[in-house]
Amino acid sequence: MLEPYKQLPRAVHILCLGTFINRAGTLLLPFLALYLTSERGFGIEFASLGMGAIGLGSIIGALVGGHLADRFGRRLVMLISLFGSATVLMFFGQLTSPYAIIVTLVLFSSLGDMYRPAASAMIGDLVPSENRSYAFGLMYFAINLGFPIGTVFGGMLAATWFQGLFWIDAITAAIYAVIILIFIRETLPKRHENNTHQEETSSAKKNPAAFGHMIRNVPFIIFCLGSLLLGLTYVQSFSSLPIFMDSKGIDVGLYGKLVAINGVMIVVIQIPLTAWMKHRNRALFVCLAAAITGVGFGVTAFCGSALYFAISIMIWTLGEIMIAPFGYSIVTDMAPEAYRGRYLGVYTMCFAGANMLGAPLGGMVLAAKGGSTLWITTMFLCLTAAILFATIHKHLKVKPNTETV
Repeated sequence: MLEPYKQLPRAVHILCLGTFINRAGTLLLPFLALYLTSERGFGIEFASLGMGAIGLGSIIGALVGGHLADRFGRRLVMLISLFGSATVLMFFGQLTSPYAIIVTLVLFSSLGDMYRPAASAMIGDLVPSENRSYAFGLMYFAINLGFPIGTVFGGMLAATWFQGLFWIDAITAAIYAVIILIFIRETLPKRHENNTHQEETSSAKKNPAAFGHMIRNVPFIIFCLGSLLLGLTYVQSFSSLPIFMDSKGIDVGLYGKLVAINGVMIVVIQIPLTAWMKHRNRALFVCLAAAITGVGFGVTAFCGSALYFAISIMIWTLGEIMIAPFGYSIVTDMAPEAYRGRYLGVYTMCFAGANMLGAPLGGMVLAAKGGSTLWITTMFLCLTAAILFATIHKHLKVKPNTETV
């Protein structure tokens, strides 16, 4: 079961180690809504606006990061992202002006999300198509191995010293950057010097050509739309859910422990489940995962105690585990080599856009219509995503990459 993971390139293992360190110290995002409401005294609407600012910055970062990763290399973009976001975090805790906070959140997330398409493209460069689910599954495992550490520790720290969240977040990002600087080499594919390939390379550097290729790739567009709907749902887990739990008597410390169930389940189940799913129908699992996720969030409408919240988290986490190893792998398979970073940037943008739209919309629905309306709506979003994935099931099969554009 573990042998395919051991055979992954050394650079993938190093990226996963650095991701674990960085994720264990990612303390701002899970507690941002509570920081803005309880520590800074802003209302739910402003907290939702802050989450939306994170989403806007993420869109910018995903698009810019994907483009720069294809032009100048994956490694350089990751270094700029990690060192840059660490620098911003060092000053964020001192801000009190709502305008400065919003602008800084956009800047922070822009820098932070430049990393994602670059790292995903590097994995795509290093790992052949048939093994990418293992590589992306291991990366997701590393993320969620660190996640419960961050949420539990962050919950305890937030109760006594909110400013410490920003310092630890900055330090771990800088540590990851140093790991990349020392141990990771550039993987951007070298271009052959023949005239034909030079023309393809020149075309690949032009954003209009890349954009046109993506627009014509209908299965890719449909997959991104379904992923956006899932993202609109997932974002509620750290924007509206903590506020909804607070209204049910769940304090910040208990919220951190409950949400840590998500990370613990992924750590325990992700690797064996990915190995089991590897040789089965990838399209079936993607559709089923979207439906299960919808059920998990839908039953949140009926939760009133820690036990029932825990059960709902377990259900939607199972759906998340089923789809996580396949999303980036599917997009990498759909993308020509020359446009790999930009394809992954657009895919990352789906979740960034979900942050920008889903957080404020979720907050407004929660404030105006209540939790029942919000959580039932998320269920229908996920079921719609499952239907969209089903319409392109033939295009979700594992296949060798093509280098033509």
